[in-house]
Amino acid sequence: MTGFSNQSIEWIAQNGDGWIHYPRIIPKQTQLINDYHELWEIHTPGVIKPFTQTLYIDLSENTDVLPVPIHLGFRVGSKQLLEILYQFQSISVNHLAFVLYFSKRHPEEVIQELGEFVRPFFLTHKIPV
Repeated sequence: MTGFSNQSIEWIAQNGDGWIHYPRIIPKQTQLINDYHELWEIHTPGVIKPFTQTLYIDLSENTDVLPVPIHLGFRVGSKQLLEILYQFQSISVNHLAFVLYFSKRHPEEVIQELGEFVRPFFLTHKIPV
């Protein structure tokens, strides 16, 4: 499922195999994920239904740049991006898709930097039950 697809969260938890959603501020995303987990456990106990979200990034060449909000994401350095990703991980975002639409840098550079300096911190793919 993507977004709400004109359905209720209960319907999504009962009928979907997983859920792709837009980024929200941490407290709102936390509540949404908690509600989703609770409902999928009621309707399909023991079945794992991952939560995925997108995140628009404009990755700065300066790795220490603090996050500055952009539409559906941040302009940020890779070190600070790690902190954001740890927050999403802590609230049970199972997968995250980076969107480079607003990136000022060449996509190949950004992908190289993400692969070299961000990906090594997220090697395991554990889905909490």
